[in-house]
Amino acid sequence: MDALKRLASRARQKSAEIILSAEKTEIGAELEGLLTKTDKTEEHMKKLVHAIEVYLQPNPAVRALDPRKDKSGRQNTLDGLGEAMKEAASKAVGAESTFGAILLKVSQTESKMAAGERQLIQSITTQTLASLRHLLENELRTVQKERSVLNKKRLDLDATKSRWKRASGDKKPAVEAELRKAQDEFDTQLDTISTALEALQTAVDRQAEQLVQFVAAQIEYHSTSLKLLKDLKRDLGA
Repeated sequence: MDALKRLASRARQKSAEIILSAEKTEIGAELEGLLTKTDKTEEHMKKLVHAIEVYLQPNPAVRALDPRKDKSGRQNTLDGLGEAMKEAASKAVGAESTFGAILLKVSQTESKMAAGERQLIQSITTQTLASLRHLLENELRTVQKERSVLNKKRLDLDATKSRWKRASGDKKPAVEAELRKAQDEFDTQLDTISTALEALQTAVDRQAEQLVQFVAAQIEYHSTSLKLLKDLKRDLGA
């Protein structure tokens, strides 16, 4: 019953603020700014996660199967290309022919690059992508949860303030005690959300290290692929 009364009180207070411009306790410009920044961070981290998922797997049908499953073991386009070259050499033009021999050599290189691509996907999935998802599902979610609690505590506080102003006679002391309790709960929640925001900033800062690892994984993949192709070209030239 008390819970229902509190919900009704919050609803009345919210309506009064919207319709009647009732008094509203401010949480401070600095905290408001941090919460606005949190919304922007959440929005763009979701976009970043999606962009990385598309980079790792351009096919939306495959991505939709299970966005969290490590897809590094799946056959990629380089696998398919290498296999097609190998089959063309062995089943059509003949491995003994000049074209067939070259097809086999190129297919081997494509297969090696395919293995490198799988390693790249696994590295980014288990490090960069996993870290960003953790940020979204833990620190960012915690701030938003505590923000919701803070808003409820503020509504409770302002509703109690309104009742205290209207109270008279022997009713005032009882409402005043409720007001002190509501103020304490509001202040406590301010501390809680401030702590959550600090934890969020620390987690955001940690993403820099993950981005460095992301670039390192790309460098490893592309440099290895370049070496394989140069070696192949030299071999074909010989």
